[in-house]
Amino acid sequence: MSPIDLDVVGLLLGTDHRVRSDADLVFYNQGSSADGAVVHAAKSLGDTNGTDDLVIDLDVLQEDVDCVAVAASIDSGSFGDLSSSRLSIVDTDGAVLYSYEMTGLTTERALLLAEIYRRSGAWKIRAVGQGWESGLAGLATDFGINIDEAPDSDGSDGEPVDADIEVTEEPGEPEGVPAAQESVPPPQVVPAPPRRVQVKAKPAKKILPPHSVLGLDPSWQSSRLFSIAGIGGADEQEKRATSALMWTLGAIKPLARSLTARAGAPVGATETFLEVPFTIGDRKVIPDAAIRIARGQKSWTALVEVKTGAGVLRREQLEAYLQVANRKGFDAVITISNDVATDAGTHPVDIPAKVTKKVQLIHISWSEIMHELRMLLSHHSFPDQMQVWVAAELLRYLEHPRSGALAFHDMGPGWVEVRDEVVAGTLTPADKKAGQVMDSWFKLTRQLGLGLTARLGVPVKQVLPRSHVSDILLRRGENLEQLATDGVLSATYKVPGAAGPIHLVADLRTNTVRTSVDVAAPQEGTPARRVGWLTKQLKEAPDKAVVESHFTPRPDVCREKLSTVRENSSVLLPEKDLEPHHFKVVVSAPLGSKRSGAKGSFTESVSSALDDFYIAVVETVRPWVPPAPQLDPEDDLPLAE
Repeated sequence: MSPIDLDVVGLLLGTDHRVRSDADLVFYNQGSSADGAVVHAAKSLGDTNGTDDLVIDLDVLQEDVDCVAVAASIDSGSFGDLSSSRLSIVDTDGAVLYSYEMTGLTTERALLLAEIYRRSGAWKIRAVGQGWESGLAGLATDFGINIDEAPDSDGSDGEPVDADIEVTEEPGEPEGVPAAQESVPPPQVVPAPPRRVQVKAKPAKKILPPHSVLGLDPSWQSSRLFSIAGIGGADEQEKRATSALMWTLGAIKPLARSLTARAGAPVGATETFLEVPFTIGDRKVIPDAAIRIARGQKSWTALVEVKTGAGVLRREQLEAYLQVANRKGFDAVITISNDVATDAGTHPVDIPAKVTKKVQLIHISWSEIMHELRMLLSHHSFPDQMQVWVAAELLRYLEHPRSGALAFHDMGPGWVEVRDEVVAGTLTPADKKAGQVMDSWFKLTRQLGLGLTARLGVPVKQVLPRSHVSDILLRRGENLEQLATDGVLSATYKVPGAAGPIHLVADLRTNTVRTSVDVAAPQEGTPARRVGWLTKQLKEAPDKAVVESHFTPRPDVCREKLSTVRENSSVLLPEKDLEPHHFKVVVSAPLGSKRSGAKGSFTESVSSALDDFYIAVVETVRPWVPPAPQLDPEDDLPLAE
């Protein structure tokens, strides 16, 4: 009997324990990571045994890779069919550093073997042993890989991607991750060319939430799993929202995974609890909830503090929960409120670093939770209608104003004064109120990116310089200088597959919001045909849109309304034979002036402008792709006689 074909797999994971992109999966069909740090190397298969090697060069790994997960998969059969299997980690001289035999396996078709991870500037290793009956596709999606929809293999859709920042320079130095067993020196790397990810999965039929069809009259209200009826004061509002969310986390694994992975939680069985009491000295501490996740013989625990409506997180309360978590050996404290953090790594409450040395403190806004639910309902393949119904019911509940879960909509008490000073030209970067407005802008732009991610089903990232990612004060200061000098608030987004980056500019002096996208010009055809290539794709764009043509290395820029360009493309060409390097499409809209609210507010006008621009311009324009090179028969060499 021939041996079962086992394939080794490597995954490059960020601080959220998920891949940064599909290129971070290294396996038989994609033999190397982009930087060559992880390579699927030599494989041998004999009559009764075989080996498969993964070579990892820790010195080459990029700084934003915090962990390399080593896994294995079986295409035909399961791990229970193997007579024996062993994981060995060796150094460049072939000396065995770590080895263990895998036993007790049954129907698993994919297995997470070990994790090599950073801790305090050194690399550590731990054995894992988590299995997936769904094979490589199931393992890959749990770590954020987007799988190709194709027949003949099991799988499921990927989960929402948490990272929302695109770094425009080399990534900075990341934080370490907890827990360690053994140090592992760097192995030797064997280079191999990267190839496209192709994990196959059975196409799943889209399951939709049930809708009422048997009511005799439109006035008949459907019964609800989570009811908003009878919500009294703030305390009851908070308890209802907490209970609804915690119950749903236990019922819907993808939602639990997408939220708890931010705090380093493993994949595993999830249980949630409400108002768990603890004692510190002579006082009782009662967090709103607790989450426990088990993977094998290990467990992970987080305490949860929840606020709804205008509820504010209190420092002394969080410090008490952190104290409990430290004493009990818990892993994290999670806070949930309507406060949107300025970035994914910043907590809205200033807590001393020494308190969070052993316990992670993370914050999730209610708007982020609603974005995750929309993402799952739109783009995840649920196994049954019950999970779809539960997720839809929770989203319906949270979207109701009486639930107390609100999207970010308020620019803060200093907005009107700052806006007026910008118009008058008297604002200074050191103005305290301007700093508060800038923080509100950061929250708004982050929420806009999360919203696009949820609706598009792809990770939309806000583009920031590396210096701004690592230094929030520098980012704040330079943006305040721009606001005081130019009177604008700006942000840039990167959407996978879009023709170019999307720029968003709120100009307080002209009272307009400008949205634009950069589009690389085709590199073939006459200049006029290149302009026509763009205008043909702008059928849905408004006539008032402005199209710019840019030329390199010349500084020339031609700028005209789209209505004019449609009639005469030559208006974008200063010289007949001058080839454009790239185009920019710009649409301007009125900017709301109100501090908060819906109609006429600043936040509503910015959000609407971005949505309208994406629909009318971004999703209609496809990047130019050069044609494949053609062979010239006359260049063929004659065969030797």
